[in-house]
Amino acid sequence: MGEVGKAKIAAINAVGEDEIFDRMSRGETVSKIIGEFNVGWKLWNKWLDAERGRKDRYRAAQEAAGHFFASRAVDTAQNADPATVNVSRLQVDTDKWIASKLNQQYDVRQKDIAINISVNDLHAQAAQLLGDVDDIEDAEIVEEEGE
Repeated sequence: MGEVGKAKIAAINAVGEDEIFDRMSRGETVSKIIGEFNVGWKLWNKWLDAERGRKDRYRAAQEAAGHFFASRAVDTAQNADPATVNVSRLQVDTDKWIASKLNQQYDVRQKDIAINISVNDLHAQAAQLLGDVDDIEDAEIVEEEGE
C-alpha cells in the first residue's frame, strides 16, 4: 500500500471504528462514509481486514442498520400522506430492500429448494420393491404347500 493509502487509512483510524460503525447503524451508508474519506472499496476492505474482529463488528453494524431501515420503512408507511402516497411507497420499498440486504431477518424472499429426482433411480427402487414382493409371495406359496 502506498503512502496515500496509508494516510487515508490513518484518517479513518483517527475517527475510529466505533464512530464509523455507530454512524452505519444509524442508517448512514458505507458509500457515503468511504466517500467522505475519499477511499474506494478495495482500501475500505483492507481497513476492515487490518484489525482482528473488525469485520465481525462491521457485520454487527450492518445488522443494526438493517433494523434502522426496517423501522424507517414502518414509520414512512404509517405516516404516509394521501398526496404523496406513491413517493412514500417507493421510500418504503427501498428501505425494505436495504434492510433485507443488511439483515437476513428482513429477507422475505421465498427460499427455493432444489430437488433432483432420477427416473432411473425410481425404476431401480420400484424393481427392488417388486422383487421383494415376489419373494414374499413365493415364500407364502412354499409355506402353504408345506402345510
